[in-house]
Amino acid sequence: MYSEIKNVQILVALLKEYGLNQVVMAPGGSDIPIIHSIEQDSFFQCYSIVDERSLVYFAMGLAQESQKPVVCLCTSGTAACNFLPGITEAYYQDVPIVAITADKNPYRLNQLETQKIDQTNIFQGVCKKSVNLPVVINTEQEWYCGRLINEALIELNHHGTGPVHINIPVMGKIYVYDVPKLPAVKKISLLSKESDKALWKEKEKILKLRKRIFIIVGQNIYFSKDDILNIEKFFDSYNCVISVEHLSNLNCRGTVKTYPITEACDRELFASFCPDLVISLGNNIVSASLKPSIRNCSRDCEHWQIDPAGRVRDMFDCLTTVFECTISEFFQFFTSEVTTQSDKKYYNLWKETLSMLQFPETGFTDFFVVKKIAEVLPKHSLLHVAILNSTRLFQFFDLPKNIKFYSNVGGLGIDGCLSTFMGQAAQYEGMSFCVLGDLSYFYDMNASGIRYLHKNIRIILLNNKGGGEFHYLVGKDNISTLNNYISAEHKKTAVGWMNSLGFDCCVVETEKELEVALDKIIKPSEKPLFVEVCTDMEKDAEAIKSFYKKTRSILGGKKAVMKDAVRSILGNEGTQKLKKILGK
Repeated sequence: MYSEIKNVQILVALLKEYGLNQVVMAPGGSDIPIIHSIEQDSFFQCYSIVDERSLVYFAMGLAQESQKPVVCLCTSGTAACNFLPGITEAYYQDVPIVAITADKNPYRLNQLETQKIDQTNIFQGVCKKSVNLPVVINTEQEWYCGRLINEALIELNHHGTGPVHINIPVMGKIYVYDVPKLPAVKKISLLSKESDKALWKEKEKILKLRKRIFIIVGQNIYFSKDDILNIEKFFDSYNCVISVEHLSNLNCRGTVKTYPITEACDRELFASFCPDLVISLGNNIVSASLKPSIRNCSRDCEHWQIDPAGRVRDMFDCLTTVFECTISEFFQFFTSEVTTQSDKKYYNLWKETLSMLQFPETGFTDFFVVKKIAEVLPKHSLLHVAILNSTRLFQFFDLPKNIKFYSNVGGLGIDGCLSTFMGQAAQYEGMSFCVLGDLSYFYDMNASGIRYLHKNIRIILLNNKGGGEFHYLVGKDNISTLNNYISAEHKKTAVGWMNSLGFDCCVVETEKELEVALDKIIKPSEKPLFVEVCTDMEKDAEAIKSFYKKTRSILGGKKAVMKDAVRSILGNEGTQKLKKILGK
């Protein structure tokens, strides 16, 4: 029987998944649930050492002689401090040791709690990875706990060997052992290009069984010709769709701008699109709905991540494998021996759905303005859009294939959007456009005075006098004082300041004025150009809402058609799985 304490169960289960069966333990109180859960399981080979200093050195000797990682376990307080000399030696000898330090209630730190000291990062500088586990009460904490343990255990032999540290707060009934079976846990595998190719071959077998492969391309800067050729070959070989946003900067066969669909989908409709394998590459994505939508059906979905740095990024709660390799290495391996051609049913499902969408007439709003900008952007331009509203709006409209698209969605802060653009424009020889909202602009307005002004610069300010994002997310119907502090309403304009800096400026308040301004900024000029477009926050938010409302109506009216299309892809067995996801 195992402890009823959930984070203890997850820890013990993952030690078994990683084959870590040698455990050296010191007596104590806080670690009792871990000790007893391990000692009664025949999988583990246990050793008892009272002196924690000696314990780690003893474990180091075991690891060196067996050529396998060894687990060290101690109670809380100074017992954890006594691990330091041995862990230091193990670090400088590259010996794989898992140091597990039991801990007390984390909320009682510095509150005169018995044997409670700060054990987080206690081995900083002499271990490859240190994690502090949560107290597990709900499913999200359970996922987080498992992810942290995976991250630590992966580092035991990632780019060399060495010690890792897992600090675990043990809270609950330490003398209750009534759990007969450990929970199912997810081991995250790290496969590098140097890994045993037999492991890659096992993944290839899994890949060939997948009927709905969803490739998500996040924020990326550059794809080589070889990358594109290998991605296209994969698309031709497997039933997949390549989900891109403008930030992906990828244009090739198989790509679909899925954003307008995923943002408008309700739970039932997205389940119709739900993949059984997600392959992700690149960094952040703009979509706010895609992650929770896939998480919702993650029980029937697996996630593979391509990351040259080998990082664990479990954004859909179903990550099983990290491929530490380049884009070309991944797609080339999985297509090198494939001779069959995909029927492209899954891709066609997304494409046909996208073709159903219609854009409403919104009047003079940000939605309308961005649509017009997208229509006239010259080829080979650079486009930087500020975060949130501006970035979102551009996802609804097509751009020329050779546009270089940027947005600071990494940290998603408004503080440096204009500064980043100015640096990009200083390096780029072609036309350079920046589209940003007023809060982003006024936060970073000094950047427009940077001395490296080029005549290729075009700044378009969407000034709706405040944070229009909050009118979209919250609305004055829910918070009547929204404009006071949340949306930070203002009456500022920028055209005077920009004139003083040497920009050729104009203010736009009508559709006709916009047409004239856009005609001007897409042509060469002797000065950098600035356009201030004046719209209204509430009307801008309503335009987006009306698009989503109309899209849901269109897709809702096509549900019977969609069900037939999904059934043709999933077959009877897949359809039954879908019903389980929906609770039907």
